[in-house]
Amino acid sequence: MAKKEQQPDVVRTKQEWIESAAYLEAERFEVAGALFMAKDHERLPESQVKNRLNKYKGGV
Repeated sequence: MAKKEQQPDVVRTKQEWIESAAYLEAERFEVAGALFMAKDHERLPESQVKNRLNKYKGGV
């Protein structure tokens, strides 16, 4: 069985994630709410943003 190559996480700033909410299949206000505690110019990996967004939407 071949190993699945993992793509490196996309890293963007808080504002870039908010502007690309459609990429995350979310609304801009949802991304902004999920990243509320992040600093404005903090660079966040995609996996962390998706995790925060899932928790914000009520996931476990």
